[in-house]
Amino acid sequence: MATLSASTTSRPLSLDLEKERKANAKVTTNTAYKRGDLLTLSSSNVLTHAADASTWNVICGFDMTQAESTTAASNGTEIPVWIGGVFNIAAVSISGTALATNQYAAARAKATLNRIELAEI
Repeated sequence: MATLSASTTSRPLSLDLEKERKANAKVTTNTAYKRGDLLTLSSSNVLTHAADASTWNVICGFDMTQAESTTAASNGTEIPVWIGGVFNIAAVSISGTALATNQYAAARAKATLNRIELAEI
């Protein structure tokens, strides 16, 4: 009989549940969202993916496929986003891709302006 062993690496996103502040915003059609994505929020309360680590406003709180976002956008459905709290910088991403360490400084500087903390743990 064979024995299998596996290990996983867990990167918690939120580091302090008591400090979390959430809001809701509309999604862009045909766009996949991943929990932890850095997003830009428009003046009409619509989310788009940040262009880079220095151009974001909120952190995505919900996974959504392209098909789901198309339906949600047409129905005016909103998803939760974090607007405050303490988060693990290693667990945030841009369009589902984790930040490279050379992007941390820009993301943390923008986080400070957004009243969000991105901590290195």
